[in-house]
Amino acid sequence: MYKILIVEDDSALRFVYSKKKVWSDCGFCIEDQASNGKDALALIEKKKYDLILTDIQMSFIDGIELMREMRSRNIQSEVVLVSSYDEFEYARQGLVYGATDYILKPADDNKLKEMLLRVKDKLDARREIAKEVREAADSFDISVPEEGMTYNICRYFSDNSDRIITLEEMSEGFGFSKDYFGKLFKSHMGVSFNSFYSAVKIEKAKVLLKTGNYKNYEISDMLGYSTVDYFAKIFKEMTGVTPTQFKTHNE
Repeated sequence: MYKILIVEDDSALRFVYSKKKVWSDCGFCIEDQASNGKDALALIEKKKYDLILTDIQMSFIDGIELMREMRSRNIQSEVVLVSSYDEFEYARQGLVYGATDYILKPADDNKLKEMLLRVKDKLDARREIAKEVREAADSFDISVPEEGMTYNICRYFSDNSDRIITLEEMSEGFGFSKDYFGKLFKSHMGVSFNSFYSAVKIEKAKVLLKTGNYKNYEISDMLGYSTVDYFAKIFKEMTGVTPTQFKTHNE
């Protein structure tokens, strides 16, 4: 079950939410509730939630400010905003800050179900990516604890593996110079950034090849390789077989 934090200042609406079956029907559970953004932020700093369902207009910290605070602290939970028609501009701002979706009050079960299934698709994909990153770590015999620098590095790869990542970008995200972060990366991971990143991409390639939906050159492009031949070369070096052989074996 994916965990939800409900942030809503209307106690009656929080009660209604707590009685709905749609959450469990879609693979979610309400883990906690908060009556304002300030209390929500305190909970988010202590516990991990897969989805934050938050009202926009609240006392202390509103929904938009809550999102800003979350992103500034690199908290990557999915966020869905709940708004009224006259708050659409606020909802638009939330989407700018990375909200996954927004729904209008009052949301019936059908609307909630549609939203939850969209979020679930995204969370399922993230879980699969996290698995790929951990498998890449396993290939180097790297232990990934639930906190600390090694965990944060793997989490960064998981959260951003749908695009090309550079050492420069990653070092900036962690607040270090490129050279220092390169050394820090190797000291914690035991391998260089390029070696680990190649392993992550090859794990991603395996998943894509198993689907049977992509040609080798398409996967090569998706993973940022300069040519399909170079992709095939790296794939064979790391797996012992070519992408085509791997795909045939897994059909």
